[in-house]
Amino acid sequence: MITNLKQKVFLISLLSLLLTTIMLGQDTTVSLAFKNNRPQRWPILLYRPDLSYQLWQQFKLIQDANAGDALAEHELGIRYLTGQGFPNDTTLSAYWIGKAAKQKLTGACYNYGILLTNGWGISWNPFKAFNYFVEAANDDMPQAEYIVGLSYTDNLVVKRDWSKAYFWLKKAAANGFVPAKEALTELLKRISLSSIDTANSQVKVESNKFKKENSNDKVLASSTGLVFIDFASLKDTMQTISDRMILDDILHEGNDSLAKALNISYQNDSTFKFDSISLKLLKNFAENGSPEALTLLGKLYMEGIYFKRDLIKSAEYYIRAARLDSPRAPILLWDEINKNNFLTVLKNRVDKNDPRAMYVWYGLFTLEFNNQITDKDAANFLIKASALKFIPAINELGLNFYTGKIFPVDKPKALNIWKEAAGLGSKEAELRLIINNLYNGNIVGEDSLYIDSLKDFISEGSVLAQASLGYCYENGIAVNKNLGLAAKYLRFAAQRGSMYAYNEIKKMYDEIRPKGNEFNLN
Repeated sequence: MITNLKQKVFLISLLSLLLTTIMLGQDTTVSLAFKNNRPQRWPILLYRPDLSYQLWQQFKLIQDANAGDALAEHELGIRYLTGQGFPNDTTLSAYWIGKAAKQKLTGACYNYGILLTNGWGISWNPFKAFNYFVEAANDDMPQAEYIVGLSYTDNLVVKRDWSKAYFWLKKAAANGFVPAKEALTELLKRISLSSIDTANSQVKVESNKFKKENSNDKVLASSTGLVFIDFASLKDTMQTISDRMILDDILHEGNDSLAKALNISYQNDSTFKFDSISLKLLKNFAENGSPEALTLLGKLYMEGIYFKRDLIKSAEYYIRAARLDSPRAPILLWDEINKNNFLTVLKNRVDKNDPRAMYVWYGLFTLEFNNQITDKDAANFLIKASALKFIPAINELGLNFYTGKIFPVDKPKALNIWKEAAGLGSKEAELRLIINNLYNGNIVGEDSLYIDSLKDFISEGSVLAQASLGYCYENGIAVNKNLGLAAKYLRFAAQRGSMYAYNEIKKMYDEIRPKGNEFNLN
């Protein structure tokens, strides 16, 4: 049973949602969370504008915490986190909240899990965090139930188990936790009816002690970074991609600036309603490497919404989005090229030396959507389109020389090609040059200019910059090594479809994975 004392503490734990909002986008270990809604444990400690009384209040809190009072330990940890009456110190905050969590105080377990997940004041450890979230979830805390449920979807901390995910998410949703209700909608696409029946029999729909009706709770995911990451099902070519799905992708955590630019929210309907300013911003995000913006533009050109209908231009945007691991663009592209007499239109435009059409045919070949040309034909199309100064083709040509996909590896040549594209105004080329310098050690110590550039690209929607910044924090490139921030940026990129980011964060998890069956993914 959860004591009344624990129920009061939950008011504190809810303030971890503030931690998410404030810390998102800040690379600091000093949090400003937990400012309000404290439990009224000691009536004598009501605020009085008297310095001597405040000193007594602090002394009493420290005394009770040192005596092992879990509530006092938790409260002291929160005050160190917020700087309320104590200096900001996330290390001391984690120490005291951790002591309360070890006494199985529900709210402290949850909050300590948040600190461990993000590496705030303590070493990043998602496995220990998971155990503390389970502790809080077993005490019927819906926020913790939600996190545990999502942990069973991404195959990172624990082995993916849709039935367990459904069980915990259904419990959280039954107690009014809004993000869990939204997650269930996505989960139902992946779970069998028998698993649903089994999970339903274990979930009691009842008014929970921790129930909180607040749509703002969805920002919790920004703090934990726990989201559905399921590449196999995302890339299932049998899917039908709705307009709502395209818009929902823009609402992923870590993609806030595009949603704001387009005025998209969960409350909006599922139609494309943009003004001229939004459309201009959409194109800017696309050129900066936002797969969601590229996919949306492909859809608009395919349907002739706001722009003159142009199937080849639509295909160009889909291909560029697919090159950035968009989960939706390949499906939409496949649907497009099998309708509307697409290949006839494409061949006619290639015959007219249209560089965009050449790039598209090259793209269809590399995606294995069309085998009517050979490797040599595809390479020639790319070279010709580049010679005609078609920037996406120039960038792709540079990438081929950099990776050796079609041409032999020649990195100096690749860099020169990207410099040419950057001179023509290509933001992608500019970013790839920055990443090359970072990854190849062409910097000395910390160089905030490189990191600031990555952050600027992230604010403009670049998933490549997002993954690269995570890599920099993971390896201490131009920044102090910070695994919590590395995990944050890599998770954001992975949920947007980046296989590179997912593999990188998977490697991080595997490097510290505890032995034993609980966290064995095999």
